[in-house]
Amino acid sequence: MATITPTRPPKRAFKSSTIWVQVLLIGLGLIVAMPIFIALFTSFKAPQEVITFPPTIIPRTWTTANYIAAWNSNPFGRFLLNSFIQTGLITLGQVLFSVLAAYAFAVLRFPGRNLLFYVILGSLMVPFELTIIPNFQLISSLGWTNTYQGLAVPFLASAFGVFLLRQFFLSIPKDLHDAATMDGATNWRYLWQVVVPLSMGSIGAFAIFAFLSAYNQYLWPLIITSEVEMRTTQIGIRFFMTNLERGADWGAVMAATVIVSAPTLIAFLVAQKQLVKGIAMTGIKG
Repeated sequence: MATITPTRPPKRAFKSSTIWVQVLLIGLGLIVAMPIFIALFTSFKAPQEVITFPPTIIPRTWTTANYIAAWNSNPFGRFLLNSFIQTGLITLGQVLFSVLAAYAFAVLRFPGRNLLFYVILGSLMVPFELTIIPNFQLISSLGWTNTYQGLAVPFLASAFGVFLLRQFFLSIPKDLHDAATMDGATNWRYLWQVVVPLSMGSIGAFAIFAFLSAYNQYLWPLIITSEVEMRTTQIGIRFFMTNLERGADWGAVMAATVIVSAPTLIAFLVAQKQLVKGIAMTGIKG
């Protein structure tokens, strides 16, 4: 009786085009990240080395004096606290209101639902600069200048968040809603016990977008705050840049930039998988 010897699967042929694509992507990534590397390395240089010519990329002598100078020259601890409070309020508000509105547009049936949704989508085309004066007048009339509510309230709702989460909610099978209704579940219970757990990927992705957008705000905090104690980190960098005419300490400037950028980098690294998963899971039904 003849024996049958198992055959190994054929090896995949090596494609030179694949390696060239990877090399190209790595090169583009290094080009995009080069300013970040320069800022990071400059923050550890001595003041004399920062202004040497030709410039060096990696410091000859590493020092943390720039970070000490940047931290002590301005109340960066207070700036970070203000940014975290503002960012936390905006992120929480946008996620909460977007979940509620997206559920209403995706599941509930009421007159004018589609028209109202199109109006919300249309608001995405209105630039924020067009609403600065009305927002400033409203916040000023309420006496909310130099307050956390003044920094956060105009951004508690997000049309982009409503659109993003609605698209995913539409992809959830309608049979789940029918089954929950037959079991006596209310819309409120169905939302928080069925829809939200199934949508954590998309909700997490939107939360990261909201966090990054809120943390990087510059124009609105600059307008609505006049006291140093209420400034955010992005405005704190401006205190260094105002000294350019007198000769700025670029090492301290880069150190302050790294301090301000660190929370966004940490947030991205921690939630990277959640962000990619949320984007991939986002439904396209609609």
